[in-house]
Amino acid sequence: MPPEGVIREMLPSDLTRVMRVDAACLPTPWSEAVWRTELSSPLGLHLVAEAGGVVVAQLGAKRILDELHVTTVAVLPEHRRRGLATALIHHALKRSPAARNAVLEVRSGNSGARAFYARLGFGEAGVRPRYYGDEDAVVMTLKNVR
Repeated sequence: MPPEGVIREMLPSDLTRVMRVDAACLPTPWSEAVWRTELSSPLGLHLVAEAGGVVVAQLGAKRILDELHVTTVAVLPEHRRRGLATALIHHALKRSPAARNAVLEVRSGNSGARAFYARLGFGEAGVRPRYYGDEDAVVMTLKNVR
C-alpha cells in the first residue's frame, strides 16, 4: 500500500471521480460507456487509489489466461511520484494469481511512463503503429511475474 492512501477495487459509484482523474491525465480518456463496459467485464480488474478518502488514481486491466493486460493507468499530477502507480500495478499482479506475464501499451512519446515501467521490470517488446491514432504505442512486457 502506498504511504499516502489506500488501494481498493473500483466501484461503479467511483466512475465520476475516475473519469475526472482520466480527464486530467490522459489525452484521450475513456467515455462513460467504455468504462461501464469495462467494469462489467468478467475479465476486468479495476482498482483505485484513494488519498484522504478521495480517488486520485486508477488502474484498469484484463486477466486473460496467464496474462495481465494493463489497459489504463492514471494518477492525478499533484499525487504523482508518491508510489501510487507502483502500488496499483503490484496490487493488480497480486490479484491476478494465474498471471505469468503482464503486458501494456504506452505512447511512444511518453518517455516518463516508459522509464517508469522499465524501472518496474517491463521491457520493450514491439511497436503498434498508430495505435493511438495520432501516435504509435510501444508494447512493454513483464515476464515471469510469479
